[in-house]
Amino acid sequence: MRLKVSFIIICLSPFYVKGQSTDVGLNFSADGKFTTDDNIYRVTEDIAKNDTFISLNPKVTADTIIGKHSAKLTYAGDFAKYSKEEMANYNDHDLDLKINFDHSYRLTTKIEGGYKKEHEDPGAFNRIQLDISEYNRYVEKFYLIGMKYGAESAIGQLSFNYQNSEKDYKNNGLDYLDFNKDQFTGRFTYRVAPKTEIYLEAQFAKFDYKPASNFELDNDYKRYRAGVSWEFTNKLEGDVNLGYQDRDYLQPTLRDINGLAYDGRLTWHISSYTDASIAAKRESIDSSLEGVGGFLRTSFGTSLEHSFTELIHLNFDLGYSTDEVIHEINREDKRYRADLSLNYDLTTRVSTEIGYRLEKRESTDSLADFTANIFEISISGTLK
Repeated sequence: MRLKVSFIIICLSPFYVKGQSTDVGLNFSADGKFTTDDNIYRVTEDIAKNDTFISLNPKVTADTIIGKHSAKLTYAGDFAKYSKEEMANYNDHDLDLKINFDHSYRLTTKIEGGYKKEHEDPGAFNRIQLDISEYNRYVEKFYLIGMKYGAESAIGQLSFNYQNSEKDYKNNGLDYLDFNKDQFTGRFTYRVAPKTEIYLEAQFAKFDYKPASNFELDNDYKRYRAGVSWEFTNKLEGDVNLGYQDRDYLQPTLRDINGLAYDGRLTWHISSYTDASIAAKRESIDSSLEGVGGFLRTSFGTSLEHSFTELIHLNFDLGYSTDEVIHEINREDKRYRADLSLNYDLTTRVSTEIGYRLEKRESTDSLADFTANIFEISISGTLK
C-alpha cells in the first residue's frame, strides 16, 4: 500500500508546479432514440415481451493540458423509459478519469479510474432467466496505474499496467458473480518499418468471486500473445495477434480452460467513401451459469461503411459467434447479429439515423434460444 501511495504522489507532483500553461476544453454531445424491440429480455419466443421506449444518451468530456501533462474526464449517461414494462426502465452512469504524465523524452506514466452503474445486455448473458422482469443491474469500479518507457518515435517501447476492478450485482440473485480482479500486463513493441510494429504481451489476472452455497468461480487467468500492427499506403491497416490462454479454476469440480487464443481486425480503405473491415477473436469467459466454470467464445465479424454523399452514410455489420460451455452439460450456443443503419447529417453538428438490428441465439438447450428485432430512429448533436 505504501508503494502505491508513493507512486501516485510522485506522478501527481508535476501538476502542482507553478507557472505552467493550462488549456482546458469542454465537449458536449447527446443523442435521443425511439426504439421498438420485440423481445426486450432476450427469452424464448413464447414468453417474449415487446415494447417501445425512448432513451437519452448525454456525454460530457473535459480535457486539460498542464505543461507536458494532460487529463481527461468523461461522463456518459443512458436513460431509458419504456411504454409498457416500467420495471425495464434504467438510468445508467459511466464516469471515467484519465491522467497522463510526460516525465521525460522516454518516460511517461498514467493513472485511470472509473465508475459504472449500469444494466446488463440480456443477450450477452448465458444464464437462462425465463422469469426475468427487470434487467440485471451492477456497479463496477476500477483504477489503473501504468508506465511506458520509450519515445513515440523510438524503435522499441516497453510498458507495464496494473489494474484493479470490482463488480457488484444489485438484483436478480446474482451475488455469486460479484468479483474483485487484479490484473498485470506487460508489453514490448518493436517498430520494424515506419508504419509496422510487432509486439509481445503477457497478461496475468486473479479473479476473486463471492462464494455461492456450493461453488466458487475464483480463478487465475494467463494470456501470452505475439502480434503485428500495420498500415500500408493508407489503404490497408490491421492488428492481428496469436497466443495461448490458460484459465485455472481453484475449485476442483470446475474444468479449466486452456489453448489457442487470437484477436485480429483488418480494415480496407477501398476509397475515400468506403471502408470494409473483418474481425476475429477467440477468448475464454467466466460463465454466469451456476456451478459452471467458463466457456470459449469464438467470434467473427465484418462491417461496411459507405458514404453516398458527404451527408448520407450507410453502415452494415454482420457478426457470428459460438459459445462452448466447458462442462459436463455440453452446451453450445450460436449467436447471430446483423445491423443496418442509414445516417443523414443535417448540419456539421446534428445528424439523424434510422436503423434495424437482428439478434439471435440458437442453443443445444432450447430454453436459451431467442430472436429479437430492433428498429431505431435517433437524432444526435455535438457542442464544442
